[in-house]
Amino acid sequence: MYTVIVADDEEALRKAIIKRVDWNAVGFEVIGEAENGAEALELVEKLGPDLLLTDIRMPFVSGIDLARQAREIRPYMQIAFLSGYESFAYAQQAIQYNIISYLLKPISAEELTEEMKRIKEKLDERFAALKRGVQDGDFSERERRMELSEFLLPILMDQDEPMQELSQEKKLLMEQRAAELGLRKLPADNVCYMVLVTGFFGSRGENLTAVEHVNFVNSILKKYVQFGSVISKGKIITVISAVGRDLGKYIHILVTEIMQSAERILGLQCRIGVSRDFPAMFMSGIAYSEAVAAMHYVPADAVGVQFISDMESGEFQKFEYIEEIVAELDQIIKTGSRGELDKFLASLFSRVSEEHAMKSRRDLLVIQILATVYRTVSISLDNNVPVEVLSKFSFLEKGFTKESLDEVHGKVASLCRQAQDIISNHRKVSSELLSDQALKLIETGYSDETLTLVSLSEQLHISSNYLSTTIKKTTGETFISLLTKKRMEKAREYLICTPMKIQEIAARCGYSDQHYFSYCFKKYYGKSPNKLREGAGKAEEK
Repeated sequence: MYTVIVADDEEALRKAIIKRVDWNAVGFEVIGEAENGAEALELVEKLGPDLLLTDIRMPFVSGIDLARQAREIRPYMQIAFLSGYESFAYAQQAIQYNIISYLLKPISAEELTEEMKRIKEKLDERFAALKRGVQDGDFSERERRMELSEFLLPILMDQDEPMQELSQEKKLLMEQRAAELGLRKLPADNVCYMVLVTGFFGSRGENLTAVEHVNFVNSILKKYVQFGSVISKGKIITVISAVGRDLGKYIHILVTEIMQSAERILGLQCRIGVSRDFPAMFMSGIAYSEAVAAMHYVPADAVGVQFISDMESGEFQKFEYIEEIVAELDQIIKTGSRGELDKFLASLFSRVSEEHAMKSRRDLLVIQILATVYRTVSISLDNNVPVEVLSKFSFLEKGFTKESLDEVHGKVASLCRQAQDIISNHRKVSSELLSDQALKLIETGYSDETLTLVSLSEQLHISSNYLSTTIKKTTGETFISLLTKKRMEKAREYLICTPMKIQEIAARCGYSDQHYFSYCFKKYYGKSPNKLREGAGKAEEK
């Protein structure tokens, strides 16, 4: 059974649509109704429907703009437009925004019923197509996958000669081969790459990622970017490319659609790590390490998308060659528990003892651990390493190599624990500071009608996903609710304390449409602006 929200500003027509169509018989359940575009967007975000059936001419937010904003919130969802005029050019323009049908008014209950049957068939086909993506594919698809694996895995894992040392000629040949395999377009200026690492998980958190899920991911990505996907060690690794502005435009939409589609169609949860963008294919290995690191930032008992740029500062080219042991330690310090850290170090030093490692090998291991701690704290704290951490390195000067293995273990463990505490506290403080910055920008910019979560995130140089999560976590409210609260409080102040006209107050509070302002004000306070002003005046007279 698919879910649908019905939106139309004509209440009688909206109620008629809901009551006169046997929705269950055509495979749908109406889970909400809206009288304007703004309310429709709120319901889409809150209820997550499969379909939005909406009049194309809606108050406040309508048409292409409604479709565009809805796609940013729920890219998985499809939209059916109701229109009083025939405009196929308009419908064609809206295709990129998941428009599944374009219905002309007036429309009878019988005609709408038949159209909903056709829409259900299209949704069924879409479900089936994505589920087919969970099958192994035909021979040609398997052959292409093998070619991609042969090309990508050595680059991603840096299995051949170090990629940074490749000649310019080899780098150009690599770009040409990438184009032959559909990873990029040639010729093209300003092409950027990113690496995604995706995992599919069951209800108990078990990793269910399988080769069949590669086609599922690919079926979604092909709408937005050039790409190539392979599977390795329980993760789907995808290299995507697009012109720089398009990559920034689509990346948040496509990862959200993967998550929503996996949950709705496969009944599985996703964790996705996203690297920074990079300008050349030979840098994919560095980006892969970033994407894996980003994925580790998603808690083991949670799902979601994490961008490495939201968690770690600095150029991603640094520290790319780290041995397996210290790489694991790096992740535990950043995202693990105290118990995991102690267990890891105990096991590590136990192995060193049991294997009677040469003194030079032991010294090298300790130096690498110290370098990893310094690097991890430095990256997490924007290169501002606290004095208390630096002071812990003083035992280098005392010649740690002369101490017993147990003594070295104890000092290394103490250093790692302190680094773990500092990073954890800094992350908490950073989230609070980021939230404070966002609140200050809302405080000073509430009158700007164009102020959105995306524009705010651009000002703060972080992803909108991360900003949204941070604001919600630190304040308990969404960006929209905080912005609306500020605008309404300011509007109330203007109404009570000034003789300004409603239209002027609306403009000063970020609303170019006076009617939309009045609608929002009444929804927030339970009375219209005029009624509130009248009530305040009567109270003063008394």
